[in-house]
Amino acid sequence: MGVKSMKRILLFCTSSLTLCSAPAFAQRTAEAADQAQTSVAENSGEIVVTATRSAQVVSRVPISISAYNQASLDKTGVRDVAGIVAQTPGLVFQTTSRATNIAIRGISSTAGAATTGIYIDDTPIQIRSLGYGGGNAYPIIFDLDRVEVLRGPQGTLFGAGSEGGTVRFITPKPDMTRQSGYLRSELAFTESGAPSYEAGAALGGPLVADKIAYRASGYYRRNGGYVDRRNFDTKATVSHNDNWDRSYAGRLALAFAPSETLTITPSIFYQNTFSHGSSFYWDSLSDLDAHRYINDQPGAEPSHDEFYLPALNIDYDMGPMRLVANASYFDRSTRNTVDYTTLNQSLFTGISLPSIPGQHAESNYSNTQKNYTGELRLQSNDADARLRWVVGGFWSRNRQTAQQQVADTYFPTYILSTFGAPYTAIFGQSLVDGHLIYDQVTRSVDSQYAIFGEATYRIVEGLSFTAGLRYSHTKFEISALAQGPVVGPKTIDSGVQKENPVTPKFGLNYQFNRNNLVYVTVSKGFRPGGYNPAVGLPCNGNLVSLGLTDRPPLYNSDSVWSYEVGSKNKAFGGKVQLAASAYQVDWNSIQQNVFLNSCGFQFTGNLGSVRSRGFDLDVQVNVTPNLLVSAAVGYTNATFQKTVFGGPSATSAVASAGDAVVAPPWTVALHGEYTRPVLDGHEGYLRLDYNFKSHQAAMTPGLNPANGIADPTIDNVPATHLLSLRTGLRLNGIDVSAFVNNLLDDNAWIARQRDNTRSTLYRSMSNRPRTWGMTASYRF
Repeated sequence: MGVKSMKRILLFCTSSLTLCSAPAFAQRTAEAADQAQTSVAENSGEIVVTATRSAQVVSRVPISISAYNQASLDKTGVRDVAGIVAQTPGLVFQTTSRATNIAIRGISSTAGAATTGIYIDDTPIQIRSLGYGGGNAYPIIFDLDRVEVLRGPQGTLFGAGSEGGTVRFITPKPDMTRQSGYLRSELAFTESGAPSYEAGAALGGPLVADKIAYRASGYYRRNGGYVDRRNFDTKATVSHNDNWDRSYAGRLALAFAPSETLTITPSIFYQNTFSHGSSFYWDSLSDLDAHRYINDQPGAEPSHDEFYLPALNIDYDMGPMRLVANASYFDRSTRNTVDYTTLNQSLFTGISLPSIPGQHAESNYSNTQKNYTGELRLQSNDADARLRWVVGGFWSRNRQTAQQQVADTYFPTYILSTFGAPYTAIFGQSLVDGHLIYDQVTRSVDSQYAIFGEATYRIVEGLSFTAGLRYSHTKFEISALAQGPVVGPKTIDSGVQKENPVTPKFGLNYQFNRNNLVYVTVSKGFRPGGYNPAVGLPCNGNLVSLGLTDRPPLYNSDSVWSYEVGSKNKAFGGKVQLAASAYQVDWNSIQQNVFLNSCGFQFTGNLGSVRSRGFDLDVQVNVTPNLLVSAAVGYTNATFQKTVFGGPSATSAVASAGDAVVAPPWTVALHGEYTRPVLDGHEGYLRLDYNFKSHQAAMTPGLNPANGIADPTIDNVPATHLLSLRTGLRLNGIDVSAFVNNLLDDNAWIARQRDNTRSTLYRSMSNRPRTWGMTASYRF
């Protein structure tokens, strides 16, 4: 009797409630599916992913996806999310002095809710932008089962926040059958900078055979700095290599199997990162070719980010169906300080640099997230079934607090010296608590309920149709307080915004044979809207210049429709593997910030539409048994479709028709590895990795007096070329290597900013200078 016939009989037994033994056939069905996928993966060297909520090798998944396991990330020396973005087509990592953001296929915005979903296992952890602070947390790249990057909207299975795509960090599950471990250490040196080093260990396996298992890991890393901070008045160095940072993380997961069909896995993930200073340097003081990165900010700019993530996963195998329940709590706290000395001086007086000996001002930001998340899924368990499906419900309640306090005790002095009048006569308000010119706190709650389903039906052998739908109810509540002389009388406001978005998905794919798949997908994504708290009295002039009498109280969700066609192919016995996709994404009613520069406030509006077109290409070629080369190429052409103004009387447009979205058109990652036997059975290898990003097609986000979108004095971000070299030996799980990162010492700036339109001071950030070192790892 064939396997398919047996599965049909077992399915019939279940549905008709006969006396068949559910636990026995449930285990065999699940094991057969897992073993089939594992067998395919082992034979092809592919990674098994769960992007569709069921386990499949990546070449069989009809969406555009890049996947990396820990071993492949170690080969390229990836230590953080920026390294993943660098080698993934269609992705861009955007950095400012206070936040980071991932753009996928040109879909990115620093306003409102997130456009990219960030997941640790089944927990979404992305943050909403409240005011000027915040930025996503990303887990450290150590002891991960894999990372999945899903390009295009994932609105059906992953919901809000996955408008442009989703990045999933999947942690290892405790293994009930065998012990395993992973050790890694590294020592590196940066030109004209401080050393970097790391150490990490992970261990897991059964505690009671087939009943209880564990996985535990711990990790520490310190990245040496290379930017020197000087005393502005004396020019003496205050802190050599000021921008050093350190991070440590730990995770513990336990798995309990009270029966052959039920597994209960509680886990906790903890991460703590600290940065001693900013990596931005002053352009006018630095000489990058001589490795002189100088920052004359009068004050230190430390930042601290810490989170806990306890979670519970329950997996109940019912034969033809599987019930999966997840519950988690994400508790994150961030604190960072930004030196505001030059910003305040230039904003209020037009003088770019401090004018008083010892002058100092600082802005202290704090952001907290307390996210409660629950999901329940029921899904088919037979990968060979004609109809495969998943249905589920999702609930989340995300509480967020953002606070900013700007302390400037020199404010009364330089206002008096510039204008010849006390600051109280000009601003009408005293310093808050004797030292704050601005005090703002915002609290919000994002609530979401959703039901979703997706099904794939095999019409004929090889040809399948997929349809999915998600219905959500979103509610955003916010309360805000702002006070201080620069914002006028105390402003207190609160509001609520609700919506019921629906996100469908349709797809058709044809598996010609085990080596060739083509697909077409149409899908929708969204992110929730919100409420704009009232702005301060001094903002009236800015509002009038835009033709507004008040800020718009509400902004609605924006959405994308994505149209994608792709193929995944193998040729020459699997020696050549290819994954390609072409897409068009239409993004409408985009949430964008409008800055009111003279008063420090901003509001968010639904402004404009964007059309993004492009393609992604991944190619891997085994040229010889000893030489493997691969290329990942992404092209994005994202442009606004019409001219958009922040108000009817705005003198400058937020964007004009044909303006490019802030993203480099081309991203290229090239990899090559040559191996050969050396020294009595050792495997020696030489590896080259090259990452290229073309110049940005749009101006850097910054300051515009009318709408606050772009600074015309800052050019587009230039192209970057990062070449790395690694050589080493492998033997029985041990890998010892020497490497050079940024071999060409590319120092082109990747971010540039100035305080405001009145300032002549520019700051920039570049990639880490040439760095060399050694890595040792052991996997068993």
